[in-house]
Amino acid sequence: MIEIKYRFNGDVSRDITVRLFDVKQARNDDHSAPWDIGVTITWGSEVAFNHPLAGADPLHAVELAAQFASKYIRGRAEDEGGTLEPPITP
Repeated sequence: MIEIKYRFNGDVSRDITVRLFDVKQARNDDHSAPWDIGVTITWGSEVAFNHPLAGADPLHAVELAAQFASKYIRGRAEDEGGTLEPPITP
């Protein structure tokens, strides 16, 4: 499991946690994206996202999950008018 922590600084500060875990082949090789990775994002006490994401191979699944998590928390921080510590570069 990979667990990465951020701090949201806005009107109300919150701890943000991104977890990437359980990479496994979930579908047969005929499928375009047979590999899954579990992704959980907590935003303060809220579970903001908790679903598997798919990829063509194990590292592709990890790459796509990291890109998704980065865009999600960066976008949500911007929507809520705050910043992340450490910052995420676009």
